[in-house]
Amino acid sequence: MAAFRVDRDHVRGRRAAEAVRARGGSALEAALAAIEATFSRAIRYSTFKRRVAGLMASGAAHPDVRLRYQRLAERYAGANLDTAVVIVERLYRAEIDARDSAIHIWGRCSRPRIALMLLQELRLMLRVVRRYAPARYAGIVTAVLAEDAAGACGRAGGHCLSLNFR
Repeated sequence: MAAFRVDRDHVRGRRAAEAVRARGGSALEAALAAIEATFSRAIRYSTFKRRVAGLMASGAAHPDVRLRYQRLAERYAGANLDTAVVIVERLYRAEIDARDSAIHIWGRCSRPRIALMLLQELRLMLRVVRRYAPARYAGIVTAVLAEDAAGACGRAGGHCLSLNFR
């Protein structure tokens, strides 16, 4: 999936360059249009989606995934999928509000960026799970919380290892 997104970014840049050349623009203008289109604001979202897709592809039992989300999963282990979406959304909004108020009061924010980044990733993952595989949610949480990750995925029917969506 990641290669697909990278290719899409490059194609967007090539199309912009071709459009400039078709209008009679110079090679320099075409190159600048290609760079602007390839590395526009959309690249930030594309990179974010690529990172989340990589985490989802590695699966809930992967050590990196468990390390990133285990603390949140432990805190709200009893939540079903809809409740988890609401909880993560509220945590995300609270973090945004705290950052905004710190910037408003002090002119800067010393809060760690990692908390906001984890909540953004989790928001996207929960939306994907809610849309494409709501039945897998319990197995995913079990795998993230399990000490023996391989055993947890086996008990969950083997469906918690990865969520490959296109």
